[in-house]
Amino acid sequence: MADVRQTPAGRPQEGRVTAALLQATLAELAENGYEKTTLAAVAARARTSKQAVYRRFGDKAELIAAAVEHALESANPASPQRGSVAEDLRICLQNTVTTLQETPLGGAIRALVPYRRVPALAQVLDEAEANRRLILRQIFVATPFEADMEARIDLLLGFVYFRLLLRNVRIDGEDIERAIYLVLGLVAPRDPVPHAGLPGM
Repeated sequence: MADVRQTPAGRPQEGRVTAALLQATLAELAENGYEKTTLAAVAARARTSKQAVYRRFGDKAELIAAAVEHALESANPASPQRGSVAEDLRICLQNTVTTLQETPLGGAIRALVPYRRVPALAQVLDEAEANRRLILRQIFVATPFEADMEARIDLLLGFVYFRLLLRNVRIDGEDIERAIYLVLGLVAPRDPVPHAGLPGM
């Protein structure tokens, strides 16, 4: 886990600088990608100096890991309410979609996909994935949908990640509900449109 270094008591300015650096890092990543994100650019966007960055973080990968970790912690979905599996899934996925779609975190993570194996980044992204899957398991466990739970989770998260992170296509509330109901088997498949001339159709 990335180490966002603690600010000594009585130095609120230090905390504001750290917060500004984390926000600036996400914005730089979202706009310019991993390679073009530099400590100098982050410091300039945060209106501070490179020395301020190095006082807090060892290198670019550590800074980026801290920024992503901080943003993911703020975006964690609430624990399931256990009233309705479909509704708990909707809340969890809507939270994920809103975060990836409406905040710089989405663009930042999209920029990091090719660099997922950088050790500092891998740990943060793997931990975030594990936490999100844990919440989804809590929704499915001890319900009629517990069977094949891991495959259901793969399908739901795969839908979100493929649309947002790989294709950069927006997801709306109807898309989320349709995916949930299909994964839960709560809607019958529509009759296929006939395709004349194709074998087996």
